[in-house]
Amino acid sequence: MTRECASLAAEEHFFWSGLSGHSLSRHNLISVAWPRLKIEQKASSFFFFEPTLLLVLSGRIDVACAGKRHSLNSPSMLGFIDQGVDIDYIKYPSDPHTPFRSLFINISPDVLENFYQHFQEPLSAVKKNPQLSTVEINRNLDDSLHQLLAALENPQVSDDRIRLKIFDLLLVLAEQQLRFALPQRQGIFPRLSNLLREAPERNWTARLAGDALAMSESTLRRRLRQEGVRFEQLLLDIRMHHALMLIQTTHWNLTQVADACGYRSVSRFAERFKHRFGSSPAQLR
Repeated sequence: MTRECASLAAEEHFFWSGLSGHSLSRHNLISVAWPRLKIEQKASSFFFFEPTLLLVLSGRIDVACAGKRHSLNSPSMLGFIDQGVDIDYIKYPSDPHTPFRSLFINISPDVLENFYQHFQEPLSAVKKNPQLSTVEINRNLDDSLHQLLAALENPQVSDDRIRLKIFDLLLVLAEQQLRFALPQRQGIFPRLSNLLREAPERNWTARLAGDALAMSESTLRRRLRQEGVRFEQLLLDIRMHHALMLIQTTHWNLTQVADACGYRSVSRFAERFKHRFGSSPAQLR
């Protein structure tokens, strides 16, 4: 760790003290969440539907991705995760009295495409395959992150200004040779996953999804099969991803969380959740 990054880590309590820690989002631009966990939690084949930045504020996360292992355990390190990356991970709280805390930033693929349309030089060095990388946070990256998060907390800041601050962050990352892979647009998978993620609480069927995508159920299933995807499994994964985030970022009761994920039965929801993540929703609270 460089001296500058060590200094930033020491100042972490000051850096985050001016931010509310509330989940924030701007539609089709960016979403920010601050997950907390009191116990160890693991997941396999956790898929990233959007370009993501991950910062661990306390505790540790160990990640296995494409045969490589990474560990994030300091607010001076940033995880840089492309859309389409699939990981296995374990999150560890610092100790029995200090929860795992992190900052989770999702950037809209539309914003990323818009960025590359405006700035051709970063585009020229974009990698072809989705990857996970880590980088030490220097002063420029620290400043850009802080300005973006502070702007998001101010409802008076327009979406256009938020977009420019995201562009600034992407440019700072490009200066450190970190560039997100181009968004995945080919095939039916991106369109369907976006549709389901917009409303995981809906009583989705393949027929309803096909209608929304202007195709028959049989055509939708055939195209998904060609891409190695099952409708029911994708819907389940999206709902469980959403549930995990709600469990870690809200004080909603389990009935509210289940309802927000399309389940009318709390027991059925809890069963699905435990099967996916190895712990019940109540245990993660």
